[in-house]
Order: sequence, then structure tokens, then C-alpha cells
Amino acid sequence: MVAGIQKDTANILLRSLSPPDYASISRHFTCVVFAPRVTIVRAGQSIEFLDFPESGILALNSDAGARPACLTALVGREGYVGWSALMDVGLSSYHIRAGREGVRCLRIEMSRMLRLVNERPSLRTSLMRFLHSVMIQMNATIVSSKTDPIERRLARLILMHHDRANDGDICVTHQDLADMLVVRRASITDALHVMEGNQLIASSRNRLVMRNRPGLCTVAGDGYGVAEEHYSQYVAPLFAAC
Repeated sequence: MVAGIQKDTANILLRSLSPPDYASISRHFTCVVFAPRVTIVRAGQSIEFLDFPESGILALNSDAGARPACLTALVGREGYVGWSALMDVGLSSYHIRAGREGVRCLRIEMSRMLRLVNERPSLRTSLMRFLHSVMIQMNATIVSSKTDPIERRLARLILMHHDRANDGDICVTHQDLADMLVVRRASITDALHVMEGNQLIASSRNRLVMRNRPGLCTVAGDGYGVAEEHYSQYVAPLFAAC
């Protein structure tokens, strides 16, 4: 019975858990829905829950002077947010905000989750393996921001959104992308026009459509793929290959 319920969840990390680990936490889940672009947790705020997205994308942002949307990491149906509390750090280091299509999550109280991971080492291991893939993602973001031109950074960001999009289309504006990369909107628009001219993507109001994923992977270069390969190896197959 538990295996059947586990198979039905859209969260890939939860599906990858052993049936006993999944059973230990699933009975405590509540389903929560966040409206588009709402901030779920602010930096410095107490972490009271662990949230496992089933649809939509959560952006972890850090302040960048007057621009509060500098992207630190993306998390979707491959994982969860709230991990700082699992390491005895009770305050969030990031602003966590829902994407433009909103987010549906399975939520568990942190106090209960802490007891469960202490009782079940295998559950803690699974959660930490995902966290390690996020750390690799963050490292790649730092390196890319310092070494790659806008075109490469943008290609990587589009691929990361595409990996987590439920229907393959990406609901995002030019300004959203500019804020995430901390660049001018005009620079994003110019780069997207080049990608469209090369038939890599199609762009319409508030939406991007992938047309040539291998071609976009070529543009992104080595900045994309390391974290995704780690996740596929140590957690579960999810990310589309280039």
C-alpha cells in the first residue's frame, strides 16, 4: 500500500526513498499550494517546515544590493527546501520564492522531521545526498558567474528551468532572467533573440519553449551537467540528457 502511494508522488526524491523511510514521513505530510512569486521564507526567518515540491519551481535568492533576486539555486520536484534546520541551523540563509506558475508542495513540520532523521540514518543519508547536489549546483553558479559570458549563463539557467518544468515549457519573463543573473534586461533580450535565430528556443510573452536542447547544452558548455549527473547517480534519474 505504501509503495503504491509512494509511486504516485511527483517528487522524485520522495519516490527514491526506501518504502520504510517514505512510510515514516508520508503519514505526516500536508499539501500546501503557494501562489505565483510569493516568498515562502525570507532570509533570517526561522525554518519551521521541510517542503518537497511536486509541481512548480522554487528559487533561492540572495540579496545583491538593491536587487533582491540574485539566484543562488533552483529546486523543483527533484528535492526539498529547509535543509539548514537539518544541520541545526534554524534560520534560513536565503529568500525562497515560488516561480511564476506557483508551487505545490508536500510539507512536514521540522520538529517532527528532525526526530525522524535521528531515528532513521538511511533517511538522513538520502536527504543529505540531495543537498550535496545542490551544493554542486551552487558551486557551478559561482564559477559560471565569474567566468562565462551572458549567453552561456543564460543557456544554463534555461536548461535548469527546463529540467524542473512539469510540461516542458518555462514560465519566466526577460526581467526574471535578468534579475536571477544580475544583468541588464536588454542583455537578456539580445541573447534570447540570438537563441531564437539559431532555433534553440521559441519565446513568447512570459514563456520559453525548448526547441533544441542539445544545441542549448552546447552553448551552456561545462557550466551545466555536473550537478545533474551527481543527482542522477546518487539520488535518482531525472534530468534530461544533453
